[in-house]
Amino acid sequence: MYRSNAGFFKMMQESIELNLKERDVGRRENGEVFEMKVALQLGRSLSELRDVAASSSRKGKDVEEFGSKLF
Repeated sequence: MYRSNAGFFKMMQESIELNLKERDVGRRENGEVFEMKVALQLGRSLSELRDVAASSSRKGKDVEEFGSKLF
């Protein structure tokens, strides 16, 4: 089951990396809109996504809970 979703998560990773690396401000997505788009694609609310991001940055290690609520 996880292998079938690996392509989706790889696409999400590439999308985030491309947006962060974009130097031209005019071509870069609006931060708040992009954050909402990522949260919706992962099946989470914006506050849940921020909580997961905050907990992973505080602990300095991988978070066991990741991805979507499909699993």
